[in-house]
Amino acid sequence: MSQPPADIAEFLQTVRPFSGLTAEDLQRAAAELEILYFRQGDRIGEFPDSGDPNDTDEQNDLFIIRKGAVRLHGEDGRMLESRGEADVFGHRIQFNAESHAYGAEALEDSLVWRLPQAALASAMALHPSIRAKLSADHGQRLRADSSLAVRVDTLADLSLRPPCTAQPQDSVADCARRMSKHKVSSLPIVSNQGLIGMLTDRDLRSRVVAQSIDPSTPVEQVMTPNPVSVAIHARHEAALVEMLRLGIHHLPVLDQNGQLAGVVSAGDLLRLQSPHPLRLVRDISRADQPESVAHLARQGPQILAGMAESGADVTQIGRIAGLITDACTRRLLQLAEDRLGPPPLAYAWLAFGSQARLEQGLISDQDNGLLLAEKPDTEAERYFTRLADAVCDGLNDCGYIYCPGGVMAKGEWRLSREQWRARFDQWMREPTPKSVMQSSIFFDLRAVYGDLELAEKLHKEVLEQARDSQIFRRFLAAESITHRPPIGFFRQFVQERDGQHSRGLNLKKRGVIPIVDLARVHALEGAYSVVHTEERLTATFENGQMSERDAHDLIHALRFISGIRLNHQTAKLRRGEKPDHLVDPAELSGLHKGYLRSAFAVVQSAQQALSQRYLL
Repeated sequence: MSQPPADIAEFLQTVRPFSGLTAEDLQRAAAELEILYFRQGDRIGEFPDSGDPNDTDEQNDLFIIRKGAVRLHGEDGRMLESRGEADVFGHRIQFNAESHAYGAEALEDSLVWRLPQAALASAMALHPSIRAKLSADHGQRLRADSSLAVRVDTLADLSLRPPCTAQPQDSVADCARRMSKHKVSSLPIVSNQGLIGMLTDRDLRSRVVAQSIDPSTPVEQVMTPNPVSVAIHARHEAALVEMLRLGIHHLPVLDQNGQLAGVVSAGDLLRLQSPHPLRLVRDISRADQPESVAHLARQGPQILAGMAESGADVTQIGRIAGLITDACTRRLLQLAEDRLGPPPLAYAWLAFGSQARLEQGLISDQDNGLLLAEKPDTEAERYFTRLADAVCDGLNDCGYIYCPGGVMAKGEWRLSREQWRARFDQWMREPTPKSVMQSSIFFDLRAVYGDLELAEKLHKEVLEQARDSQIFRRFLAAESITHRPPIGFFRQFVQERDGQHSRGLNLKKRGVIPIVDLARVHALEGAYSVVHTEERLTATFENGQMSERDAHDLIHALRFISGIRLNHQTAKLRRGEKPDHLVDPAELSGLHKGYLRSAFAVVQSAQQALSQRYLL
């Protein structure tokens, strides 16, 4: 058999079922291909379905689209799906979770490769993964997307030393001596091999020395009980996120049996790479001028880009980006209070949108507001106006540009609790498409600084009202499905412009936002207090509103789309260009394009299910 041209094998590697094959096996499969050409409207073939889900898929020839587009239709002639370049057909295919017999015809002039069934069976025998990839639906393809993942570094890779521990009845003095002897700044407290507390240098200073506690006191009376821990097989970023979130420097690490395996410190993580988010947040918290906060914050995108290039998890990068924004916000508020004096009444600084959800990328505008404990008098209003101006202007200097829609404490969103409740009440009692569109971001709410209990109470009341406001949620569902994934009739990507010269797929508006919107509707239906999109989807299936499979499909779609966007933003940053959300499909490999289509198909399916749920 003659050797096929190299470009055929190269293209075959971009076709999902054959990705990951060795060069030799790709050449072997390429040598079996027959090149066919079909004019627009030509019938290509009929492909029966036996109804047996265990079919081996090699009973038909496999067709690979090299150029053009193909229409797949049911036995009644109804169009089921269209497929384009690097897609395959001829095998058993699921439509809306069910398999059907189908036919295929050319939607346009098309170049198609045919792999005979004998060659397909031989390839499957050598590589069972081909069968698995052919039988997978869109969600399964994304979940099995290990070929697009990078090396994963876990806490187990740090070679943590065996922990020095104490028992709850041990005295504070004994524990302090043990910490000094072993030169550690934290001491896990265990009982019956289970972790029940932590004692740190800070605890000794603030809870023992400062309170004049008797050194013979049992340590269980001064320790931090039920400390947050992390699994030993978790990624480094998982520990980093918890340290940033809680403002701590030590984190217990548990093995697969839930027993203490060690303690990871901020120093352990700081040694992994430099510069580092922990160091950046520490320096921001110590900045003595708003200009210093802005100077430090400008390092954030470079640090996040470095994490992306090193293979950090995109979800954790989003959390870390949001926590860096939180650190800037808190420090700007503290500096403003130092300059203006103590606030005249209790307040909470609220974050909305992606900051509230901890899902920011390398760029973000600011969405925030002020929640005041009561309606301010003239003097208090003047104070909070100056406070909001200082913080919003400072965030803009940090790189978090003013919100184009004006959702800022600097504008009209500086309200008392009663005023906030009146706004939410109006949106939910008299919903209109416009008011729903404008209000949706406010349901992604998280307090960053101030009276957290005041904010939690407002959030709880709003969630309960939304749960009981079916008409409002129906409007919200209708608005959410207007953000369609950028896939056209021929499964071609639909590009758009940013108003200047850039053109591409808007992966924020057409990729991330549709999933965020879907999760929000389901979360409001159950009045879930979590705002992170993945946590909302998890709560949705745990409470029976969505199947676990559908929720996980959306989570994987979100991660993949977000990862493509993050890599695009990182590449632009490294080229000295301003990061954006418009990804040119020409930047993507054929394999990435295929997975992106699968991610968009998952979103389309979820939007259709939501539409049916709310009878839209």
